[in-house]
Amino acid sequence: MDDGNFHSTTSLRGHIYSYYFVRQSLSKPTILFLHGFPSTSRDWASQVTFFSAKGYSILAPDLLGYGKTSAPSDIFEYKMLDMAQDIVDILEALKVEKVIGVGHDWGSFLLSRLLNTHVHRFLGAAFLAVGYIPPQPLFDYEAQISTMVKLVGYEVFGYWEFFAADDAPKLCEDNIESFYSLLFPKDPMVWKTDLAPRGKSREWIERNKQGPRAGFWTDSERENHKINLLQRGLQGPLNWYRGRLTGMNNEDESKIPVESYSIGIPTFFGGALRDHIALAAGGKAMMARFCPELTVRDFDTSHWIMLEVSAELNDALSEFFVSLQGSTIG
Repeated sequence: MDDGNFHSTTSLRGHIYSYYFVRQSLSKPTILFLHGFPSTSRDWASQVTFFSAKGYSILAPDLLGYGKTSAPSDIFEYKMLDMAQDIVDILEALKVEKVIGVGHDWGSFLLSRLLNTHVHRFLGAAFLAVGYIPPQPLFDYEAQISTMVKLVGYEVFGYWEFFAADDAPKLCEDNIESFYSLLFPKDPMVWKTDLAPRGKSREWIERNKQGPRAGFWTDSERENHKINLLQRGLQGPLNWYRGRLTGMNNEDESKIPVESYSIGIPTFFGGALRDHIALAAGGKAMMARFCPELTVRDFDTSHWIMLEVSAELNDALSEFFVSLQGSTIG
């Protein structure tokens, strides 16, 4: 991704957003890429190269807390609907009317709220690993933990407790190689045994435990990823977890009309079959319930679909994008 294509703008509430943007043919739409944790816009490099070559315009922001984007310490700045409006502010500044949305991980959560509140700005939406998440005005972390134990037999989201802790940013930064080996392991089962259960992620990081690395990066690519991620530290990225656990989004989500829960545009779900946290079966079930125009593709990968099988994913997304308006945007 050419550094010369990175720009910045200030949202109406005063946050500076850094983003990659290339405007191309008006005959094809803009693709909006929304990354998750712990990522930046640069994790979309393969998709950016592929779809730019096909003539699509590309918008890939570093989300709040990441890269060169503002990283406020106040968790209440990370309310999901406020961040969704920030993205709309960028679209307004760039005079981009409609986009195809692509979200991964927390980017899927943000994409969900954009669709609940600004669906008219989307031609279609693709969710990777994490599927569409309907509004949850009664969200309760303990209840979610209990539900997942009953459904699948383990604490799928137990690690949130550590990631939301006050000491988590410094612990992870001080033991960054341990953090990377936990978040990007060679064996996806590490997430089930050492990330998901309560207490295990803290134990891994505090002991500076390290394991075999995922093979999708060279050493230099991995170092560049760390440099990009750590520009403003991990406090901002981890604030997404802290805010979620406080229930601070509940009031806002209670105001979203029930009729906006269902998504009436074409959607795509890319399920990661070896992801032991963002479970593909659950993502499919939720999207089948709320997204009537749904296309599903399974990928034999861990959570990091766009890094592990970029060519396969690009082809699948391309087929979906073509289906939105036929060959005129393909």
